[in-house]
Amino acid sequence: MAPRPGAVARASWIALLDTLLPPLCPGCGVQLGSPRWICSACRRRFEARRDTRVCFACRIRGRPEGNRRAGMGCGEPGHRLHGHGVFWMGDPLDTVIHAFKYRGQRALGRPLGRLLAHQVAIPAGALIAPLPLHRTRLRERGYNQAALLARAAAERWGAPCVDGVLARTRATRPQAGIEAGGRKDNIRGAFTILQRRAAAGRCWVLVDDVATTGSTLGEAAAALLEAGAERVVPVVLALA
Repeated sequence: MAPRPGAVARASWIALLDTLLPPLCPGCGVQLGSPRWICSACRRRFEARRDTRVCFACRIRGRPEGNRRAGMGCGEPGHRLHGHGVFWMGDPLDTVIHAFKYRGQRALGRPLGRLLAHQVAIPAGALIAPLPLHRTRLRERGYNQAALLARAAAERWGAPCVDGVLARTRATRPQAGIEAGGRKDNIRGAFTILQRRAAAGRCWVLVDDVATTGSTLGEAAAALLEAGAERVVPVVLALA
């Protein structure tokens, strides 16, 4: 099958840009050859977690690892927030994510999302939802980094990415500037469900870039579960 004219033009434009402005690694700044998005030395330094499984309910309660007595979860009664964290935060991944979120390098969303999906298997029939930004933060940044990750991951998983069922209706202070004990209070009540009928009875994979205590993911998951979601599985690229 011949490539579409638009794809040919885009490839030619990218080749011209690479000639005029050779791409640089977001981790260390070295000029890139291949792969295009990061140098091989930085990629090797990403600290992958041997077991990606996480009980986010344990993290929210101040027990970052849980005890994992029972398969996917921690074995604690009532803990319904079992998911995955692919990498540990640390140099150079933190530099790459900072460039992705705060320096406008939105093109990193596709390779990072595909990398996330490559490391994690999701439940059959799940729907993918990015963690939403409040409209003021979205306007400031120009894009939702979680949505870019989620779309790329969903494409690799072969699952639908549904953006618009879950919404962030209250602006909050950045969680990164708040001590662990205050993060849950800061985020409480910040999410709502816009399409309750669409949320009910389904398994949702909730995608974000970084989780520290997991409070933001926990609050978003609680909104989905309250609307009747059968299950929520948080999946994050990195754990702090």
